[in-house]
Amino acid sequence: MKKIVIKILLGILITVVILVIGFYVFLFLNPLQIYEENLLKWIPLFLGIMGMFFSGIINRKTPIKFLPFLFLPYIIFDLFSFFYLPFIFVLLIVGVGALLVVRTGIRVLHRILSGIVVLAILLYFMFSQPLIVLKENSQMDDQGRLVNSVTIWNFEEDKILRIPNHIVYDLNDTEFNLKSNIGKTYLITFWATWCPPCMEEKPRLENFKKEFIQNPEIKFIDISLDKDVDKWKHFIQEKEPLGMQLISKNQKETKRLLQIGAIPIHFIVDANGEYKKYYSLNTTLMALRKQYK
Repeated sequence: MKKIVIKILLGILITVVILVIGFYVFLFLNPLQIYEENLLKWIPLFLGIMGMFFSGIINRKTPIKFLPFLFLPYIIFDLFSFFYLPFIFVLLIVGVGALLVVRTGIRVLHRILSGIVVLAILLYFMFSQPLIVLKENSQMDDQGRLVNSVTIWNFEEDKILRIPNHIVYDLNDTEFNLKSNIGKTYLITFWATWCPPCMEEKPRLENFKKEFIQNPEIKFIDISLDKDVDKWKHFIQEKEPLGMQLISKNQKETKRLLQIGAIPIHFIVDANGEYKKYYSLNTTLMALRKQYK
């Protein structure tokens, strides 16, 4: 029993080390300069597979009833907004598959099939999202397109982005569905009081709003990703920013549904609910001016 406990603890430790180091390299160091790397689902899948593979090697003879403990490190995925339904089931499936690949007492054919399933799932998620590498002078043009970058693959290049059904809340805690924004052009800005770049550009954003305030075809919405609702309300009441002021009560879901990698970020949403993303306020301003002036 003592040997089993030691092997389980060692397996957990190995997975923790692989996940922590892997996320640090991919998401913080980002040596390859991958664009929006924190949104790529294949990264947590790859790290989870590696963690469970090496953990499984140590525990290849450990009784099956103890193996669920090897998944305890998966709580780390929650720190990087990957611990949500149904994606967590995908992580569990590939984790189990990685364990089966190195498990003793299982037919070779079944181990091979497990490996094929794991690889197929990883490749599916890898190619379902664009892989773009940034250069030193990479930037967004006035149409919200990334220029001076290297696209490794992008099978969604012509995909139209549409605002999904998603509930946020106003100052009175009243629900507001983002998909109800149709018929006009909306500039939606995602921000937070804890975000220094957001707070730095706030005065410029307000001046920007004043420039278009008389245009009935353009409406402004600011959506906060603050967890501290009182701090957000205090800021709104003190500064009285123009436009509709809303807050997300599920920041992880908001980021996932709208593919938000960092804030501040600005969406220009047309009358049909289709939108383009802009990380630069200047670029956003140029795009709106080009369309309405």
